[in-house]
Amino acid sequence: MPRVRQKKSAKTRVSPLAKTVTEFIHLVETIRGPWDQEHRDPIGLWFRGIRKSDWPLLPKLYRHLDFDAAVGEAEDDIREDFIRRAPSLSSYQPSNAWEWYFLMQHYGAPTRLLDWTENALMGLYFAVKDSESLQDAAVWLIDPWWLNQQVTGKAEVLPPGSAGLAQADTKRYRPWLPDRFDPKKHLRKKLPIAVFPNYFDRRIAAQRSCFTIHGVLRDPLETIFPSADDHLAKITIPAYTTESIKEELDEFGIDEVAIYPDLQGLGVSVSNAFIEKRTFLPHEGICTRLGQSQIHGVGVFAIKKIKKGTKLFPEDSDEVRWTDAALLPKHKHLRQFYDAFAVEKDGKYGCPQHFSRLTMSWYLNDPAPGTMPNVRCDDNFEFWALRDIQKNEELTVDSDTYSEHNKKKDSRLVKASKTANARS
Repeated sequence: MPRVRQKKSAKTRVSPLAKTVTEFIHLVETIRGPWDQEHRDPIGLWFRGIRKSDWPLLPKLYRHLDFDAAVGEAEDDIREDFIRRAPSLSSYQPSNAWEWYFLMQHYGAPTRLLDWTENALMGLYFAVKDSESLQDAAVWLIDPWWLNQQVTGKAEVLPPGSAGLAQADTKRYRPWLPDRFDPKKHLRKKLPIAVFPNYFDRRIAAQRSCFTIHGVLRDPLETIFPSADDHLAKITIPAYTTESIKEELDEFGIDEVAIYPDLQGLGVSVSNAFIEKRTFLPHEGICTRLGQSQIHGVGVFAIKKIKKGTKLFPEDSDEVRWTDAALLPKHKHLRQFYDAFAVEKDGKYGCPQHFSRLTMSWYLNDPAPGTMPNVRCDDNFEFWALRDIQKNEELTVDSDTYSEHNKKKDSRLVKASKTANARS
């Protein structure tokens, strides 16, 4: 069987930028050109859109499976659980192991499959649809016929679960999906191959879905085929263009209902079309800043007069993650994050999703001893001005009203306050 050759002088893969749909289509044709010449006939490329351009081309199972875990054992358990429980949840019953595997992938179960689409604009839509406009997105392109030529020796892509497939073809694909719990047929294939699914599911058909199925080698596809000469390429979508590209794609009829042809997809599509999105500048509603506190460390200060009853910290909607106290780190420098910022309720600590994502409200200090807070926190962890707050005044809140563990900090805050006042 052919093997992937190690290229001694491989050219570095470059990733051109596409800022509009038109530029994207032009780049697709530019990339396709040399590959077509090698085939001597037009080829159908596959496309994979990713929200963050540095995400690897690695299946979900390998992204989340512990590296020391045996692939076959973990996958057999996952397949068994899904196939056992799925019949009551769907009217469609897959007819073979491949259809079950494709169904698992399409509904979020971890597999060795990587999603692709034959539709270039759908690939672009998947890249930008959930973008936070912070990091560049990307669309990967692959020539699946080239891939299978490298791995199997035959430049063809077939649906391995299709009825009536030639016995020789069925046998060629079978090693990438061994029977569950068969001790004689473990997964041994190292490299990935490209496969078509049967269009037995409406979403699979609408999205023109296709897949690469990976072997035991857990390296990303771009690492396995690193050269610019390989028929694998990436187009980068700059973060600041993702919103405008979504609007362009909508004009081309590529929207949520095109990707998800059901009532939920229709509802999202109609909402996006008819509910006016309010546009605002990042500074609107801001009335506070961070600064050096005379009470403790960093504090929150008013940049203008704030009237009593004002809701503070607009657009601060970061989710809270609750962690059991038993899971807190022992290292004192890491524990200080929880002591300084977390909210404690019934032995659980409420924190930002990650301490790298601290928003302004987490920096509110308790008032200095002998003074009253000027901010209150309600049951939904929203913060309100208790009274008129003057420009440059520090905002303070009684953390005992919404957090149990903050009571333990009182002695430390008093000490810090006395030290800061002595220095000033």
